[in-house]
Amino acid sequence: MFPFIEILKLLPWRLIGVASLALAVFVGGYRYGEQHVAAQWDAEKAAQAQAVAKQAAQVAAITTHQSTINQEISNEFENEKAKTVADSLDLLARVPRRVRYHAKSHSGTVPEVPAATARVDAASTNPIPAAAQPEASATCEKLAEDAAQTTLMVVEFQRWYREQANAFGEPTK
Repeated sequence: MFPFIEILKLLPWRLIGVASLALAVFVGGYRYGEQHVAAQWDAEKAAQAQAVAKQAAQVAAITTHQSTINQEISNEFENEKAKTVADSLDLLARVPRRVRYHAKSHSGTVPEVPAATARVDAASTNPIPAAAQPEASATCEKLAEDAAQTTLMVVEFQRWYREQANAFGEPTK
């Protein structure tokens, strides 16, 4: 045992002590820094989760608002359409269906109802297929109803656009 003590006396204890102290400070600082970074990381994740929840709530609110606007516009469009159809049917019921009235006394040279011709027109040299010809059942009532409905659709679309733009805070022209 005696040689072991002699060997220990020869070792530089001050250098070993300083190295041990430096190692302890390094390990302690590493642990402290690790905990500090982990706390910052957790705080950042919580802030991101809160921002995502806030954005999801805002998106849900805007979607609900847009759905409400769409439903209101759709309901008003259907009401206006029904009102327009009813008004046009009422108007058409009061207006005569032909341009020329029956005269009390036939004094003109033009007959009231033209006589049907007895002959048939000659076949065309370049006939158009029947499928490509427009349907001849488009009446004045149908055309008037289509025009009124199209106009109403454009007006309601403009109103819908204004409502959507106002929901996003964009100025409309």
